[in-house]
Amino acid sequence: MYKNFRRLLVIYKGARGPFIVSQTFLAFSVLLNLAIVALNGTLVNDGVQQGNIEVVISTAVWMIGLTLIQTIFALGNSLYAVLFAEGTANFLRVGTYRKIQTLSFGNLDRFRTSDLLVRLTSDINNVKQAVLYGILLLFQAPFMIVMAVAMAIFLLPSLLWLMIVIMVVVSVVLFFLLRGVQQMFVARQQALDGVNNVLQEALAGVRVVKAFVRERFEMQRFAKVSNTWLDAALSPAYRMALFVPSLQLIVYTGTAALYYFGGQGVFGGTTNLGEIVVFSNVLSMVVGPMAMLAFIIPFLESGEASCGRVFEILDEEAEIQDRSTAKPVDVSNIKGRIVFENASFGYRDRAGKTTGLVLEKINLTIEPGQTIGFLGATGSGKSTLVNLIPRFYDVLEGKVTIDGINVCDLPQRQLHQIVGMALQESVLFSGTVRANILFSRPDLDDDEIVAAAQAADADSFVSRIPEQYDAPVSRRGTNFSGGQRQRLAIARALASRPPIVILDDSTSALDMATEARVQEAVQGLMSSSTKLYVAQRISTVLTADKIVLLEHGRQVAVGTHAELIQTSPLYREIYESQLGKLDEQPERIASPLAGQSMGGTA
Repeated sequence: MYKNFRRLLVIYKGARGPFIVSQTFLAFSVLLNLAIVALNGTLVNDGVQQGNIEVVISTAVWMIGLTLIQTIFALGNSLYAVLFAEGTANFLRVGTYRKIQTLSFGNLDRFRTSDLLVRLTSDINNVKQAVLYGILLLFQAPFMIVMAVAMAIFLLPSLLWLMIVIMVVVSVVLFFLLRGVQQMFVARQQALDGVNNVLQEALAGVRVVKAFVRERFEMQRFAKVSNTWLDAALSPAYRMALFVPSLQLIVYTGTAALYYFGGQGVFGGTTNLGEIVVFSNVLSMVVGPMAMLAFIIPFLESGEASCGRVFEILDEEAEIQDRSTAKPVDVSNIKGRIVFENASFGYRDRAGKTTGLVLEKINLTIEPGQTIGFLGATGSGKSTLVNLIPRFYDVLEGKVTIDGINVCDLPQRQLHQIVGMALQESVLFSGTVRANILFSRPDLDDDEIVAAAQAADADSFVSRIPEQYDAPVSRRGTNFSGGQRQRLAIARALASRPPIVILDDSTSALDMATEARVQEAVQGLMSSSTKLYVAQRISTVLTADKIVLLEHGRQVAVGTHAELIQTSPLYREIYESQLGKLDEQPERIASPLAGQSMGGTA
């Protein structure tokens, strides 16, 4: 029971002292509360019934004094509970975020961003609430019940049966109302995942929604997932709503029975009114903690379900890990020769099973300093292929080597220093232009920052901003155009001057003239580096030293533009579909972009 919370106990190993203090405060608070209840008997029997005002005043003073002391102990316990709850939330939040940062691309493919956000926020908040109320009330309830039963046995054993009956009835009600509630809370959190996923997509793409006049569709889509969440949230809420009236019915019935049977004892002379009053309070002290349990248990069940979802991330093992045999190399000695040897790859589903091969038997050799273009239709495997070089994914068969070293035998941190990459999505972080370019290597000086920006043709617009490289960048770079974001992302990839540079469709938002300037500048800055361009647009790769044509995950042709235009019908088809019939421009067969060269060796 509560196996996930039991795992949390490791957090508190260094905090056993404060925890013991908090529960000691709780125990003294309960004992003082019982003492105050016991004084009710003295107040009624020796004070009110005897007409002794001095006893009434002195007893009242004692009760006030004990109440103040009890409040201090309860406050101390509350402060420790808040400390533990917030500390637990912070521990899980930081640990989960740190874990996410260590996961590989393959792991992240199986967790939606909205799902991760819910686990980092709502789920951890549920755990925090469970810890808070658990420390405040969970141990208080059984301790108070035991002490109250002991007091009932001492005061009025003849009516102990009534207390036991009430406790049994409350327990049965609790059992039926709370049965299966944890699964309901899991379903609620999963429904919240769906709501956050739709919210994130719709808000991120709100301009697309408006451009295609799909507001009504998005409203209906959100209403659907919101109603699913509502249904999932109502199920446990209805259960909890039933408990309060059920408890009231039991308490009022029990109180009536107490005064009926206790009254007979008073009339028969076997007990006194003070004992009945104290027993009534003791009865409340038994039912009250059970009500506390009813209040706490939903938080515990919700927290347990959420804790399990958080541990699902914490238990996730990164698919890509450094081998024990991995040896560091001198990055400055890396030339940038890349070889794919019978490389095959397939993505995995949530269960970790391969869903099918998306790359099959790739054999390719790229020499140092060459400029290579990867061309093919969407889904042909271009991006997947270049992602194998920095080991974002591992091949299922074959291997990928850099300067004869299997990429799996290189430490990942060093491998990512060797391979600089501008990904398909040009993500910028909030901060400044300078901070975004420095993201790849924080120790660069201003001259190196400007050189990288010039090579990416970003300096041309950055220098016109009043703040220049200290200009603010909003979240995801939304205050820059798509082309500007791409150029800043390229500058970030170039800034560290890696031996291998991969530009994954990262000039798609640039016009051809700007793209040509970027390629020429990249060649000038990174002449000795191996440069890989992934492109949908054939103009991006026309002057590459070698063009690799992919189709359905297979390498169907390799060569220069002039070679492929003569030997590959697929390449010729792509060329003519984008740039026009070759019969109308025969001079471009040998020289596709006259006067423009990307350099390198053929």
